[in-house]
Amino acid sequence: MFTCPNCKEILCEEDKRYVCKNGHSFDKSKEGYVNLLLSQASSKKRHGDDKAMVSARKRFLSGDHYAHLKDALAKKIIAFSDKKDIKLLDAGCGECYYSEGIKDQLGKCGIFADVYGIDISKNAVAAAKKRANDFHLAVAGVNKLPFADDSLDVIISVFAPFCAEEFSRVLSHGGIAVRAIPLENHLYELKAKIYDKPYLNEVTAFDEPPFEIIDCYDIKKTVHLPTNEVINDLFLMTPYYYKTSESDQKKLFQIQSLDVTTEFRIITYKKH
Repeated sequence: MFTCPNCKEILCEEDKRYVCKNGHSFDKSKEGYVNLLLSQASSKKRHGDDKAMVSARKRFLSGDHYAHLKDALAKKIIAFSDKKDIKLLDAGCGECYYSEGIKDQLGKCGIFADVYGIDISKNAVAAAKKRANDFHLAVAGVNKLPFADDSLDVIISVFAPFCAEEFSRVLSHGGIAVRAIPLENHLYELKAKIYDKPYLNEVTAFDEPPFEIIDCYDIKKTVHLPTNEVINDLFLMTPYYYKTSESDQKKLFQIQSLDVTTEFRIITYKKH
């Protein structure tokens, strides 16, 4: 159900490639995903999360430190999607930790999810294919989704750019988008260990026309990080890492455990 980035026609999946009726062809990687970024878009110096960030996030999330967020996302889809057979897009999927868990929980409630995932990082999509081999995965950006109009039922967006116009285009009538963003105090204790003057997060504006907000739910939970490796993995997977001096980064090397505040907002949007 992916569409061709050149002509917008449906891509048919073959053993080793995707091809449209106009003959545009996209080879699958050795992992099994497809790259649908056009060549001029993929020539940027840094394209999405690098291997170090992806590996750190994979290790951290595999410890289920954010399982409470994953569970809450699933509950919102169960509550607000009225179909038993859905096409679900994880937009900015990373390693598909959230969408894999969501698919499992939906299945327990009798809802079958055919899952698609896109991310701008090849490293993330390669890791996602290893986690969820049955998902349809592509390297692509949220501002130019490789899907036909009105072709999806649910979109999840977890700490990723939210492109309301594109999301509305590809969602079917009555479809929902479920979004997670960090709140003011998210990971404050981690920042307090690094910076002389720790700061609160600036909360992203979340009113997204043409969508209607049908639910807004905040989660706050203290999470125990039991080892130095887990602490550093959390730090490395955040945007803070690349904005922090080497001397400040080293402050975490001496910390063997830490309790941190996790604080999220889940917003559910509906397309009319």
